[in-house]
This record gives sequence, structure tokens and C-alpha cells, in this order.
Amino acid sequence: MTDMISCEEVFEASAQERAELNVWCDELEAEAVIAQDEDLVECEGCGEQWYRPEGHTGATIDWCRKCYKNDPYYV
Repeated sequence: MTDMISCEEVFEASAQERAELNVWCDELEAEAVIAQDEDLVECEGCGEQWYRPEGHTGATIDWCRKCYKNDPYYV
């Protein structure tokens, strides 16, 4: 039978390795935020941010789901 060792137990012994891991995790998180922001577009109708529709290349969209549903002619 093997003992299960958690990530926390591995880094308890070495503060330097734990600090290196924290720096690496912070870098990954920053990259993910930048990538997510690149996928957002702003609605010209209400100003909210939405994920970029597939195939859309601009930084803004004319209308979004919220604007469309608030249209009095929407059935």
C-alpha cells in the first residue's frame, strides 16, 4: 500500500520551493486573465461585456442577448 501525499505536505518542508510555486501560479493566473479579456467584446446598446461570438473580429457588438430581450417587439 502506498501513502498518499498532498501538495501541501510536499511544500511544507521547503519555503523556497513553495515561494517558487506561488510565483508560477500567479504568472499562470495573470496569463489566463489576459486571455479571457481578449475574448470579451462590449455591447454598443447597453455597454455590458460579453464573450466574443464565434467568428466575430471586432471589439464591439451592435446588440447582445440582454438588449434583444428588452426589445418591445421581441416575441
